[in-house]
Amino acid sequence: MDLDDYFVFGAAGPYRRNEVFTDREDYTRMLLNRARDLAAEPLGTADLLDFGRPAQNVIVIHGQGGIGKTTLVNQFCAELTGSSAPELPKRRMVASFDFADGSNLGFETVVLRVRAALGRLGRPFTAFDTGLSVYWELKHPGVSLTDFVERSGFLGQEDREQTAQQIAGVVDELLGSVAVVEVGYRMASGLVRRLREATEVRRLQREFPPFALILKENDPDRMLGYLPILLAWDIERIRARRPALAVCHLDTFEAVQGLPREKGLLEDLLARMVYLMPNVLFVVTSRRPLRWHDPVRAVTLTYGGTQRWPRLAGADGRGDQHALAGLTPDYADTFLRERLTVADGEPAIEEAVRRRIVDASAGSPLYLELSVSQYRSAALRGERPDPAQFGGPLPELVLRIMRDLSPAERNLLRASALLAAFDADILRAVLPDVAMATIHRFLTNSFVRHAAGTWPEYRIHQTLRQSINACDEYTDDGWVGAERAERAARATARVTELGLEVWRPDDGDTVVSAQRSQCAVAAMLLVLQAAVEHELLPDRLGDLTYTLSQLGHWQVLAALPPADGAAPALRRLVEAARLASTAQVDARPRYQRLKTLAQAPWQHPYDAYVAYELGSLTQSTGHHAEGDAFFASLEQAGPLLRSAGAWGRAGVALRRSRLAEVLGYAPPSAGQPLEDARTWDLLGHVYQHGGDFTRSAGFFRQALDQARATGAPLWGARAARHLALATMWTDPELAASMLPEARELNQSLGDLIGLAQCDLAAAVAAAARGDRAEVDELLARAHRLTEESGVVGQLLPVDAITVLAALATDRPELARTAAAALAADARADQLAPPVWAAVAGLWLGDDELHDFAAVGWYDSAELARERWRGPLRMLRARRASAEPGG
Repeated sequence: MDLDDYFVFGAAGPYRRNEVFTDREDYTRMLLNRARDLAAEPLGTADLLDFGRPAQNVIVIHGQGGIGKTTLVNQFCAELTGSSAPELPKRRMVASFDFADGSNLGFETVVLRVRAALGRLGRPFTAFDTGLSVYWELKHPGVSLTDFVERSGFLGQEDREQTAQQIAGVVDELLGSVAVVEVGYRMASGLVRRLREATEVRRLQREFPPFALILKENDPDRMLGYLPILLAWDIERIRARRPALAVCHLDTFEAVQGLPREKGLLEDLLARMVYLMPNVLFVVTSRRPLRWHDPVRAVTLTYGGTQRWPRLAGADGRGDQHALAGLTPDYADTFLRERLTVADGEPAIEEAVRRRIVDASAGSPLYLELSVSQYRSAALRGERPDPAQFGGPLPELVLRIMRDLSPAERNLLRASALLAAFDADILRAVLPDVAMATIHRFLTNSFVRHAAGTWPEYRIHQTLRQSINACDEYTDDGWVGAERAERAARATARVTELGLEVWRPDDGDTVVSAQRSQCAVAAMLLVLQAAVEHELLPDRLGDLTYTLSQLGHWQVLAALPPADGAAPALRRLVEAARLASTAQVDARPRYQRLKTLAQAPWQHPYDAYVAYELGSLTQSTGHHAEGDAFFASLEQAGPLLRSAGAWGRAGVALRRSRLAEVLGYAPPSAGQPLEDARTWDLLGHVYQHGGDFTRSAGFFRQALDQARATGAPLWGARAARHLALATMWTDPELAASMLPEARELNQSLGDLIGLAQCDLAAAVAAAARGDRAEVDELLARAHRLTEESGVVGQLLPVDAITVLAALATDRPELARTAAAALAADARADQLAPPVWAAVAGLWLGDDELHDFAAVGWYDSAELARERWRGPLRMLRARRASAEPGG
């Protein structure tokens, strides 16, 4: 008996709501047969490595909203897991993903959830868990993978515990010591190197060549896209010991199909996963058919085209795409007869009412279900339902349902339709006067879907949402336009507030920070969708976009759907986010395009975010005067971007070697890891330019700790390389020992300048050994990477290290040439900080090269001279001691 019915009517109440599944048996039979066939076909390594084979492991069920696609596949999954058929393996698992949940629009979450579900098949997943551990350390340095999994909100309790234990067990076995796991793995220091060098890992690399390539890759985003093949190989090793079957349901796939279509974005990554895991049956439900086989669509897919997806091109019924039609009239009547019954099992809904409902439904299960709710609501009020009240179009049906609810419930239904997802907290923010007990009771309605482990965890069917928003004006107490907009603004404000919690202090809990980071992504997607749907301009959407940029969620921003038809300010915000986050390397064309979007003066607060991104790009293109103006304009922005503006102006002053001015801009510690990581990084640069290397290294070390604490890979990569640079002036060997981690972190972001700077630190270490050939090779590579990036005006130019290394290896002419270039760049103002021309002149003993005293030192020029003489003395002393007889 339904819970509400029990507490209204008691145990002897007149109605029973029953689970009904009808008119879909042919589909479930087809799916079960495909699962059985897949389970019967073991695959060898050669099969997994055949990247031209036709895929036979995907089935698509498509059709209009409310037609029953999800219900059909859920029924299949229930029958599969409960079946006792001898031809099916006893070990079976199903993983389901609803892409209506914004958290699933991140491929990392999908991969983690697939791995957790597959853990029910057995263990070990040695190849995948090793690859995942290496990926995780590159992508999320300092964040414990096992802690994150154990406390993740998107997995059930059993999956969390089992997956964390299995991953930790694999790493423990490979590294051979629980102590190593507890210290090295959880503290993340040197884990990548240890795993790559493990004996068992080397054996697996020989057995499965992709494992070696994936493990050697230093770009975690590239690595993530190919990790599924390791899952496939581990599944086959498990199947070799004991038969097993895995099924994956990708629901509401139209949400993915609506995103920009580019290689490396979500649909491409999902298509890769399906193709690289031929031993898993993927069932896709969507309002649209898949087009992975289409030659035009294939251009944006790593694995696309008719050769790989021939069964997607087949006509309906003869291929792998099946259009789901509505229930036939007879089956629709059967559904109504069986869904709501009286105590003796007879249909509760009389024939005349059923006939009107069936005639109007066009076979839509959603329409039938809502009609049952309408009938039941009338019965709860003690009314005898009139057939004339039933059988209207869907908006009219929704209208009647709303009228049958209490005033509070009507408002809750309207509030639930404002966003694509919601929870009790969001509903309370929209309707603060409604009691929590009423909200919790509303959440038990059959038309409210609950997805545990997601945030927000509740949603209603998209078709129902659209109908509620469309027909509400026709209800007696419906929300008028201004009312709806005001309440939608409350909903987006609350979601935005939760998304911005990443800026709150969290006592250094890296797992909490990582979860807040994921929450920020979900919040951004929810608020942006609501802004487009309700024609809103949410107050802090610019702050939320800026937050994702600072966290390094560039793929999410690059994949934002264009806000076509929205207000100009919102369109500018979205396009600016996509441009600033694109994978395109050269900053110059992006800067020019962004300039065309900029509004001066601002037409809306969102233009503050555009100004920030423009200012940031000027630091890469050398337009420092323009950058200072963009950052100065942020003084009229909100607190978050105003702080970013001050930080940006400090960066401009640093590039002009006005060190005392920089200290005036630098904010005090905010007690928040992300804010402090930026501040300590800035101060580290100031004292490095001032020649106070110990103090500089201390600030960079603090920046690295804070970046790890907040789960921000962008700032972690910067701080790691900057720490090595600050250390190289006094201890080149120690700096060189820091470079493997710094290189991996910067490679993970594809940061060419970061890699170039790692080469500079290595060049100083080579100069200390007197190895001219290595010095020249490293400096040449640093030059090449800088050119490829299109970035000018580096805080530490290659020419500065060339002067130092050339003098340390007795090549004064090379040093003079590089010093002349530094002096020319200093005079151009936009190309290099003048401090380097001044320091180069000091090392060469050439006072005419640049006026040392003209640099804006934070203390005296004499003190700075003495500090900057130290690195050259040190290198010459190290080289002398390294020479024979030295």
